[in-house]
Amino acid sequence: MLYDECLKVLREKGELIRKGALEICVKPVPESSEPGTVDPREAHWFRVKPTGPNIKDPAHLTGAEIHAIRTSMGCVSIDLSHDVTTEIRVITTGAGDLPILIYTPQNGKSPKPVVVYIHGGGFFGGTARVIENACKSLADKADAVVVSVDYDLAPEHKFPHQVTQCYQTVRWVHDHAEELGIDPEKIAVSGDSAGGNLSAACCVLDEEKLIKLQLLLYPGAFNRTEEEIGWSLDQYDLREDVEIKMELINDIRNMVPFTTALYVENESQIHDPRASIGDAEDYSCFPPTFIAVGEYDYLRIQDELYGQKLAEAGIPVRFVEYKGMGHAFWEHTGEFPQAEDCTEEMAALVRKL
Repeated sequence: MLYDECLKVLREKGELIRKGALEICVKPVPESSEPGTVDPREAHWFRVKPTGPNIKDPAHLTGAEIHAIRTSMGCVSIDLSHDVTTEIRVITTGAGDLPILIYTPQNGKSPKPVVVYIHGGGFFGGTARVIENACKSLADKADAVVVSVDYDLAPEHKFPHQVTQCYQTVRWVHDHAEELGIDPEKIAVSGDSAGGNLSAACCVLDEEKLIKLQLLLYPGAFNRTEEEIGWSLDQYDLREDVEIKMELINDIRNMVPFTTALYVENESQIHDPRASIGDAEDYSCFPPTFIAVGEYDYLRIQDELYGQKLAEAGIPVRFVEYKGMGHAFWEHTGEFPQAEDCTEEMAALVRKL
């Protein structure tokens, strides 16, 4: 099936299911209605993607191992945007100077909404450049300014260094609204994976309620054991193609033992709500939320639990599950139709601000 045909299926088909207080929109693999099907583009990527190093001791990564994992991150993507300019700035925060990339559509209305975007990479990898084409596409489709945060990485910089940088970027955007051509009453935060965690952490800190919307892509929500979250392989359809499905699940599962150790300074910080958003005591002040996750993403179970907590607190939640997909699909802009459909989902919410 051609890319545009796949995109049409994703736009038009979606089954609504309910888990507790949470309503989930389940979008199919475009070419198949059979349960337990892995998306063919996702399967191909996992056959050809760069492999990371063999980790000797997950609790004590060497500098060479960290560098090798960082090098293996990212993928090729396509720029789908039109007339979006890029500006690189350096701003000053309480946690040091910080590069940001500002993507501004040259057409449309003004002032525009703004999305502060925070990239993923397990807190210790990734860059704003990896998701540049995705951010430009979001800016274009939402007619919004997107400010992408190139925060300092762990373990060179430990929690809460990154949280401080990201939230103070939100404050900087609000205070420079006129200069940026944005409406300070229409601020969203967004991020993928670890960036989704940092986006939600910004909402924890946002006592002034500057943030009106959070857009989270397969965020890391809990620093808890699988038993505490209720995670098990029984929650995944493994009847066929078990090898590729386990690759999709273990892509993140194998990183968990060292990701937290690299990020936090000590065990007392593990359940700090700025690091483990699922441990926040009160969600009633959080903004409306969008969450997207793949069927075979290891984080899906905890993302559903986080979505339920928000819904139970009365927060409007748009939760989308993409069948047959694993982690980090959004950065495959122009390659995976799910990435573009997800961008359109987010853009629609930004335009409604």
